Amino acid sequence: MARPRLLSASRRTRARRSRGGIALLVVIAAIMFLTVLVTDIDFSSRVRFVAAAHTRDASQAYWIANSGISLSRLVLMGNKQIGKMLTSNKDYCVMVSAMGISCTDPLISYLPFINTGMMRSMLVAGGDVDDEDVDQLLTTGQATEATTEESREGSSRFGKKNFLDFTGDFTTVIEGEDCKINISALSSHKEPLIDDSVYKTMDALMSGEENEQWLRERDLTELELIGNLADWVDADNTVASGQGSYEDNYYNGLTSPYLAKNAPFDSTEEIRLVEGWQDNVYERWGDKITIYGGKKVNITCADPDVLGMMLRAYGGLTTDAQVDEAITALNQWKLDGNVIATCPNFQTALTEQKGITLSSDFLTNCTNKNTVYTVVSTGVVGSVQVKITAVIDQTKSDAGRVKYWRVE
Repeated sequence: MARPRLLSASRRTRARRSRGGIALLVVIAAIMFLTVLVTDIDFSSRVRFVAAAHTRDASQAYWIANSGISLSRLVLMGNKQIGKMLTSNKDYCVMVSAMGISCTDPLISYLPFINTGMMRSMLVAGGDVDDEDVDQLLTTGQATEATTEESREGSSRFGKKNFLDFTGDFTTVIEGEDCKINISALSSHKEPLIDDSVYKTMDALMSGEENEQWLRERDLTELELIGNLADWVDADNTVASGQGSYEDNYYNGLTSPYLAKNAPFDSTEEIRLVEGWQDNVYERWGDKITIYGGKKVNITCADPDVLGMMLRAYGGLTTDAQVDEAITALNQWKLDGNVIATCPNFQTALTEQKGITLSSDFLTNCTNKNTVYTVVSTGVVGSVQVKITAVIDQTKSDAGRVKYWRVE
């Protein structure tokens, strides 16, 4: 019977070393696997935690911004009611106008913005805001830490309800849309287009040496740009500027073609879809036009460019220098203690200061009231910001109706 072969001592040692090397590799591989697994779990957990925190903050920021919209609607209701009272009493109107407050929009002109810092300071102090809080509001827009903490303790006028006990802040800004030119009114424009009142005001807005030079450099004309706006909102398919061609020729030739809407604008951003109104043109005049309100322009809140437009369209002024001199005279008129609260006041100031007589069409296209307002409310929680833009129409009721709502 054959005897089993015995390994020598040196060969047995080498075999043990070989098995030991394999075991070491297995242990290292296991440690690496566990390290990767734990790291992945930790990373995934952190990502889910951050995502959940971001979602939580975004939800809070949205509702804080929404609260700003609701508060602004209350301010607009009070604004309209106080405005009615002031305009019905000439003495009161003169008194508030002397303080730079609009008779028709007293709260809007008095409160250029509303935010949590202002609310905390006013509600905690009972309306008597300390100088320290005023300085803090002017520099940062927020209340002092002491006022903030006190407002969260339920010591405000809302008592135990802790109305201001929340994390985050909101800021709202309210703007009257009737202070601009309503291009949606071009949907029912007169024929020919140059006889339409909205066309005349838009043409005046784009007039003047500086604007005309700017248009020439880009090979554009007022008739073309205004006509394209009319083509977008009117019901026909014929070019409104009188060139007699098909209004969709430009849009059909685009890389991603579309047609003229032939219906009212749904948002101001839609104006950028109109031929010629992309980029530079919109950036130059976009903040002077609106798609809301009526045909009349509110001269009590219009900016200098829109006032200059009214002077060109109804006062016969043609040069930039003439317009600048007239606006300077209007400002001086107010500094001298006079009031421009109505369209006749505007006429009187121009006549007495500069001898300018406005045409009879001025009163037809002028107003001193706003009927539609845009409210922009921004809610901030941590690093998350949510902006809500709402358009409120008060034409039929003080409470107003929401015509547009956008969340960003």
